[in-house]
Amino acid sequence: MLEGKPMSHEEAKKIVDDLYEKMHARWKEKVTDSLFMRKLKDGSLPMEALRLYYRNWASFVLTINTLGLAVYYKQVDFLKQDLKLMRMFASKLVDEFGKPEPPGHILILVRTGQALGLTEREVLDTRQLPAARALGDFHKVVVWDGALSDYWASVVWEEAMGYFSQDWRDALMKKYNLDLKQVVYYTTHYEADLKEHEGTASHASIVRGVLEYMLEKGFVDERVGYGLEYCAVTPCDLNGVMLQGVLDELGIR
Repeated sequence: MLEGKPMSHEEAKKIVDDLYEKMHARWKEKVTDSLFMRKLKDGSLPMEALRLYYRNWASFVLTINTLGLAVYYKQVDFLKQDLKLMRMFASKLVDEFGKPEPPGHILILVRTGQALGLTEREVLDTRQLPAARALGDFHKVVVWDGALSDYWASVVWEEAMGYFSQDWRDALMKKYNLDLKQVVYYTTHYEADLKEHEGTASHASIVRGVLEYMLEKGFVDERVGYGLEYCAVTPCDLNGVMLQGVLDELGIR
C-alpha cells in the first residue's frame, strides 16, 4: 500500500499508467464485451432497453456531476496548494455545469433522451433500479469516506467513458437511425472526455494530471478497503452491473 511519500515524476507516471491499464482491461471485460453492448452495436437491443438504461444512466449523471462540487469543497485545501490544480478542476466543473450554457451538460442529456422517445421528466426523475443505483452510491461513499486520492482514482474510467460514448453514438446513428444532432450527449462526452475542447483539457488528462501530482507530492495515503486500484476498477464492475440489470429487468437474454 502507498503511504504518502513523495516520489519522482517517472515513478508517479508508471503507477498511473498501470492504473489506467488495469481499468481499461476491466472495462473491456465488464462493459465493452457485455451482452448489452454487443446487442446495442448489432442493433438487436430493443428500444425499450435503450430507454430504460438511459433513464437510469441520467439519474447517475446527476449524482456524479454534483458530487464534483462536493469534492471541490472537501479538497480545496489540497487544491489551493497549486493554482494550476485548482484551475484544472475548476475548468472541468465549468465544462459540466456551464456548457453549452447553464445548467450545462444536463441540457444535452435531456436532448438525447428526447430523441430516444423520453420526456424531460422521464430523463430527470427516474427511480433507479437497484443494479443502477450501486454505481452512484459507490461514488458517494468514496467521496465521503475515502482518502483524497481515492476520488481521483474512482473517476479514471472517464477515459473509458469517452470510447463508450463513441460506441453509443455510432450505434444510435447506424442501427437506430438517429442523426448527429440527436446524439449530442454522446458526441459531447466523447470529445470532453478524450480531447482538448474550447480551451479546456480533456477530462481524462485532468484526472491523470491530478493523480500524478498527488503521487509526486506524497498526497496518496491508501486506506484498507479503498486504495487506487480498487477505486479505479470497481466502477467498471458497477457499470457492467447496471447494463446487466436493465437486461434482467426486461427479461432479455
